[in-house]
Amino acid sequence: MLLFSFACGGGSTPRNPPVTGNFSNASLNGQYAYSLSGTATPSGGGSFVAYSEAGVFTADGNGHITSGTDDFSQSGAFASNAITGNYSLHNDGTGNINIVQFGVSLLNGSQLYLIETDGFATGGGSAEKQDTTAFTTPSGTFVFRVHAQDSTANVGAMTINAGSITGNEDVLASTGLTSPTLSGSVNAPAANGRGTLVLSNSNGITSNFAYYIVNASTMRLLQTDPGVLALGRAEKQSAGPFSAASLTGSFAFGSVGDTALDGVGGARSAGVFTAGSGTISTGNYDAVQDGNQTTNVGLSGTYTMSSIGRAAVTLNLQNGITIQDVFWMVNPSRVFFLVNDTSKQEDGTADLQQSTSFSNASLNGQFAFVMDGFDTQSLVDRTGTL
Repeated sequence: MLLFSFACGGGSTPRNPPVTGNFSNASLNGQYAYSLSGTATPSGGGSFVAYSEAGVFTADGNGHITSGTDDFSQSGAFASNAITGNYSLHNDGTGNINIVQFGVSLLNGSQLYLIETDGFATGGGSAEKQDTTAFTTPSGTFVFRVHAQDSTANVGAMTINAGSITGNEDVLASTGLTSPTLSGSVNAPAANGRGTLVLSNSNGITSNFAYYIVNASTMRLLQTDPGVLALGRAEKQSAGPFSAASLTGSFAFGSVGDTALDGVGGARSAGVFTAGSGTISTGNYDAVQDGNQTTNVGLSGTYTMSSIGRAAVTLNLQNGITIQDVFWMVNPSRVFFLVNDTSKQEDGTADLQQSTSFSNASLNGQFAFVMDGFDTQSLVDRTGTL
């Protein structure tokens, strides 16, 4: 995973090292929701084992984490603990948060990237400032994306009304794609914006989640069932009912998946496409799966859109490969999707590009980044600015 975002710290000195900016401890102030995944040595010792982690914390703008809740899943067990700590930020927005040992890079006072820097763990993720006025029971239709490591990729939509959930989802496992209906319930959040919800699908699977409110339109998700390592995100759907015209314009996309050979993160894809009226007229595709690269391959394709925002998408690559995707529209500018390929469990996002023309001048300014992955020798995580 490699993510870039423009860092809004200001500063007018040259961008040669050291990078400068106007960040300080005061830049991190308020309540934040975070999530990350990686590998760590279990508390009893032994080999590195995958984990998923999420929670909320409050920063006081003066170097202190005054309260929070950390939820952690690993080795078939789930634990939830109260947390406090401290933090220190440099003027370029990088620094450390000592809840566990997080290295961080701020995009602005509301968004930050993080990696775990403990000697016994490696992982990457992000955090967002919470809107505390939104700490009520979620309501409305949310498009969600949940990735369970080495298990399933899930995308769909759930409607929450007075604490009850109905909806539809697509579930990709090694055995194939299914499209069950959903039911469930959601509890009101606590004072820190953390709540719980239950989803049951018509395949007979019931899943329990902790949710963390970012704002009235966004929740982060962590599955709390023992033995399942799953993180997700839900965003409120808008602009429905949908039609083929709802997916119009040039989109940039990216996705990550797990494979039987290389395991977690063994498949990664990125690219662009131009869509409209049921046709994908042009695009380019880059991917790596189990170390095998596909680079800058042209694409075209088709799609059919349902009124609830689910689209069946076919991408025809110029190298002769055909890719089947399932899209769920958050809105006409944003999509959650999975790749319908049983050799991997891969899911991602697509976002409408903000320009129709790009050049070297388009990448200009100070950017924060996070990288979470592996090379031939070890797991590698990085965050910083450039």
